[in-house]
Amino acid sequence: MMYMYLRNIFFVSLICLLSSGLAAQTTSPTKNKRLKWALYAGVGPNYYFNNLKVGKDLVKPFNYSFVARFMWEPEHFLSLGIETGYNRLYTLKASNSSGQNAHIVNSAVPIQIVVSMKFLNDYYFNFSMGQSILFNKATATNGNFDATSFSFADLGAALGYRRAISERFVVSAEAKFYYSTHLDDKNIALIFMAGYRF
Repeated sequence: MMYMYLRNIFFVSLICLLSSGLAAQTTSPTKNKRLKWALYAGVGPNYYFNNLKVGKDLVKPFNYSFVARFMWEPEHFLSLGIETGYNRLYTLKASNSSGQNAHIVNSAVPIQIVVSMKFLNDYYFNFSMGQSILFNKATATNGNFDATSFSFADLGAALGYRRAISERFVVSAEAKFYYSTHLDDKNIALIFMAGYRF
């Protein structure tokens, strides 16, 4: 009687073990969904390569830049996206002997297509091309003089290091070069960025 009881328990246990093993083999492994889109935003100091002919020694070349990117990042080395932001190119303050003062702020808002290439795992290189809206604001003793213009063939390049802190959040730092063809304006910025993947 005891033997029959133990034999039944053994067979039931063996059937349960085999059926759970077969179920585990036939179940397809769950695939993690690949996060293919990303938003990046950052800010940092920049340096303007002074090319002014008049008032060159009055220019303040150190300013700041903001950058925002929307990227498509498939499982390849290349990614595509669009970039915008704000570059404070330079500021200039001047005064003359008659007590007249002038303050000039020159800035650019780029709207560019970006191609990004990953290498050495966490490093990347960006190349961007497009147009920029240029703002020149001059404040003087006898009034304000503001001007807006467009630069249609501007370029940018960046070399950066990106580190994931979770599946969705990343941080990065990059050296970013910007060139505006309209007035031959150039600057380089050190941008600290945060990103969100979805």
